Amino acid sequence: MLTTVSSILIFSIVILIHELGHFLAARSVGIKVNEFSIGMGPVLFKKEGKETNYFIKAFPIGGYIKMEGEDDDSFSQSSFNSKTPLQRFKVIFMGPFMNFMLALLLFFILISFYGIAGTTVSYIDENSNEYTAGLRQNDTIIGIGDKTVYFWDDLSNEITKYDDKYTVVIKRNDEKIILDINQGYRYIVGISPVMENEIYTTKIEMVNMDFPADKAGLKAGDVILAINDLTMETWDEVRTTIASSKGDSLEFKIDRDGEIKKIILYPENQIMIGFYTEASTGLFTAFKGALFRTVFYVKLMFQLILMLFSGQASSDAIAGPVGIISMVGEAARLGIYPLMNLAAFISINLGFMNLLPIPALDGSRLMFILIEGIRGKRIPPEKEGYIHFVGFVFLMTLMFFVLYKDIIKLLN
Repeated sequence: MLTTVSSILIFSIVILIHELGHFLAARSVGIKVNEFSIGMGPVLFKKEGKETNYFIKAFPIGGYIKMEGEDDDSFSQSSFNSKTPLQRFKVIFMGPFMNFMLALLLFFILISFYGIAGTTVSYIDENSNEYTAGLRQNDTIIGIGDKTVYFWDDLSNEITKYDDKYTVVIKRNDEKIILDINQGYRYIVGISPVMENEIYTTKIEMVNMDFPADKAGLKAGDVILAINDLTMETWDEVRTTIASSKGDSLEFKIDRDGEIKKIILYPENQIMIGFYTEASTGLFTAFKGALFRTVFYVKLMFQLILMLFSGQASSDAIAGPVGIISMVGEAARLGIYPLMNLAAFISINLGFMNLLPIPALDGSRLMFILIEGIRGKRIPPEKEGYIHFVGFVFLMTLMFFVLYKDIIKLLN
């Protein structure tokens, strides 16, 4: 029930903001909007306005506004076609833009209340490679290699790009110091523990998606009783047992809501960062952090697209509706912070994907307007409509393919 409500709420808000961007921009330049719909499929609610009919439909997986003259050759004063290229560009662009603004607002709220991890070391493991190389508590990391870093997100992202050794530039008592650090690795399964009375327990708080624990079927809320028949009483015992596995199979004995289960998984050797950084707060930090995080996720989207085309990432890296709903449910169980953070990422994802120059998406419509501006003549609406129809068929085929992959993952 929590997953369903959270998913409907997030999808509806993200789609509403997107379509509201188109709607408000259209109204601002005098375009008549005949329909404004949130959701697809059967109509659940309808309200007739002075100019616009408003709909809420059964499936919150899309939405649309229907503008006068958008897909035909109508040139009335209130039609889409009668407006200048710049005005039409504004109407199309404002949908994705509003998604980025929603993400910025959500990140700002989260950072205002919870802060954002910066680059000043608050804790360092004395057995880590970073400590051996000379990194200490209260050091402020200002660069990894030749890249300046501002927050934990870009700091950790830069570190994980190196396989063997990396350079850290730190500031200590107004002195700039350069450290060469050997990359650290350890075997992990992708789980985090619940903390009770400031002590980490053997109860799982979070399972990282696509890690061995997730693939094997471990879930948040599971209590680890034993690993390979060795009783686990503390989180340190769990972590040590996993780290010393050398990748061999581990049999987890767990308690899931009173039912005892056994799950076999294989740990993966992953890069380990042996320190944490302190959280920064304040309104200026919240604004700067929100802007940084929005841009950071947009860059990640670009990287993913490039990796997909270059073959560095497979189609398994793409999540469809079922996969996203599963992630929303997991985030909802963990609390408001993960849920709002995921909502911001979904909003960025929707804005970014809509700006891709794929027929039927906003990005393609923007491309047609740019071409019109360059050649001084509009492509006939019927030809443009045909191209968008072909693109729509392609997108539907892609959606069903991703949906199929989601279901296969879920069954596995």
